[in-house]
Amino acid sequence: MDYRIDLSVLEQQENYTRLALTLHNLSDVDLHDWKLSVSFRRFIQPASLSQGSIEQIGGLCTFLPQDNQTLAANAHYYVEFGCHTAPFQLLDDGFDDAVIHTHTQGENQLLAVALTPVALKSASKHKTSVPQVAANTLGIIPNPQSLKLIEGEFDLNQTIVFQSHSNQAKSALTWLAQELSQILDSTIKMSTQGNLCLVTSPNLTEGAYKLEVQPHQIILEANSTSGFMHGCASLWQWVSHQVHNGKQTLPCVLIEDKPRFKHRGMMLDCARHFHSVETVKRLINQLAQLKFNVFHWHLTDDEGWRIEIKAFPQLTEIGAWRGFETPIEPQYSHLANKYGGFYTQEQIREVIQYAAERNITVIPEIDIPGHCRAAIKSLPELLVDPEDRSQYRSIQYYNDNVLSPALEGTYTFLDQVLTEVAQLFPSPFIHIGADEVPHGVWVDSPKCQALMQQHGYSDAKELQGHLLRRIETKVNELGKRMIGWEEVRHGNKVSKDTIVCSWITEKAAVECASQNIDVILQPAQYTYLDIVQDYNSEEMGVNWAGINPLDKAYGYEPLSELAEDDPRRQHIFGIQCGLWCEIINNQDRIDHMLFPRLLALSEVYWTDKDQRDWQDFLARLNGHQSTLTYQGIQFHPWHKAL
Repeated sequence: MDYRIDLSVLEQQENYTRLALTLHNLSDVDLHDWKLSVSFRRFIQPASLSQGSIEQIGGLCTFLPQDNQTLAANAHYYVEFGCHTAPFQLLDDGFDDAVIHTHTQGENQLLAVALTPVALKSASKHKTSVPQVAANTLGIIPNPQSLKLIEGEFDLNQTIVFQSHSNQAKSALTWLAQELSQILDSTIKMSTQGNLCLVTSPNLTEGAYKLEVQPHQIILEANSTSGFMHGCASLWQWVSHQVHNGKQTLPCVLIEDKPRFKHRGMMLDCARHFHSVETVKRLINQLAQLKFNVFHWHLTDDEGWRIEIKAFPQLTEIGAWRGFETPIEPQYSHLANKYGGFYTQEQIREVIQYAAERNITVIPEIDIPGHCRAAIKSLPELLVDPEDRSQYRSIQYYNDNVLSPALEGTYTFLDQVLTEVAQLFPSPFIHIGADEVPHGVWVDSPKCQALMQQHGYSDAKELQGHLLRRIETKVNELGKRMIGWEEVRHGNKVSKDTIVCSWITEKAAVECASQNIDVILQPAQYTYLDIVQDYNSEEMGVNWAGINPLDKAYGYEPLSELAEDDPRRQHIFGIQCGLWCEIINNQDRIDHMLFPRLLALSEVYWTDKDQRDWQDFLARLNGHQSTLTYQGIQFHPWHKAL
């Protein structure tokens, strides 16, 4: 590589860090008429530069040297700058990508730049210790409510014949046959008489199942599609652990089980980095294996619009792509190339069907009114208010990413988008985001000020409530129920029918439950899986919400400060985790961030508190490791700490 950047922390205080950037020209050619762009998830104070100037859009920072400075061959460029930010503690806190722009002989060129890890003031080597526990292959994750070993073994070498007369069991049976065919050498058949029987049992509740492995027969009872799927997931694990530990017999067992929480979800951000249909399906299948039943699909954000909308093809023609030659500037990675992607409506139907076959509901998220830069850049004729002079900076450093509640084009856009989304997704819910609308929006817009005067609003935040109340009405007209992040209550204008997803802490959930509002718990400190999972500075991820090691994730007890009989607990609609993908752009990194914490959280969501035990979980997790390895999952190596 002909060019290299070194980044060093020079000074570090609680809310200020000063850094030094050194760009090395290792080539034998002088650089003329050049500038440097880096991807950096911090805001650089423009006045803090020791030389030159800077332009920043989101995380794209472009350093402009003084007076068209030449960077001579085998020389370097040095600049210091500062950020009002928390201390740098991770190697992942440095630059994500970098390119040099040059202009020679009338042509623009982009030159690749190598990045060395940021030189931290102090680099932590501390790692959490995991108790040494022997592997237990006679366990299941999440832990069933009751599991009793009984005498005898079922021979896995025999032909396995599926028998079922229940339509409720059809999809689960098909799924189990597919999964077992990948790990067993024996023949799998379907018949009216079989040794693996799926039976309807009217006494079992929604989601519950009873599984009995006998020496000559396996009987799975349930009274719901979900119950059959959960029972098949347990049976798949029971078989998988034995096969991948070299055994061809199945210990006989009696399992009686039911879920703790009705809504057990996971969110995947496909807007910051685009993930293929194959990647999404792979995750959904993993969720089914762990008895999750909701896939929350984050489809739009500032950096990308990922869902085809027939009425507005510009949303994917423009909004799905970013680069130096596109309306949306590059962010995070792939700076040198046009980057992006989107899901056609046909692909989305394919994913929905795939999930439904695994008892998983797909809930779409269309994030509004903030996090809308991709949409605004795609449809400026509808979504830009040319008279708005409001000054603001969003949490990701944009000053043009919020929809205007005073533009009729905003509602034309949202009505059509939500209509197509509602028609596409069978889910009874639509998530509309509503998070992180920055301070300062709408205050210097004549149209917004007129709207406030018309309705007697005294605070610009009320305009967010105004917009969201209108959107809630639309969502309800479409036969759906609205979900929003906790800021959906800002402006205090949506009804109590809107479900609030609490993410900053559990505080908003407790407050909403006290007002008889249903809540979904997703506190970042325990459930955000982009958060680093150890204290070592080499850990992948971010740490704005602290550190979330495996034991902390497993130890999360929802609303632990409330008594078990507290009536507010009745408003826990669900619980879920999420993976934000600003710096997660490939399958191996997804795996590393999700596993094994996804297994730990599956148990929090499924298993009653008195049935959970940290050391017992570790034993079962160690027994599960061979299955993860067989599946090709590049999990975080918790076992190396044993």
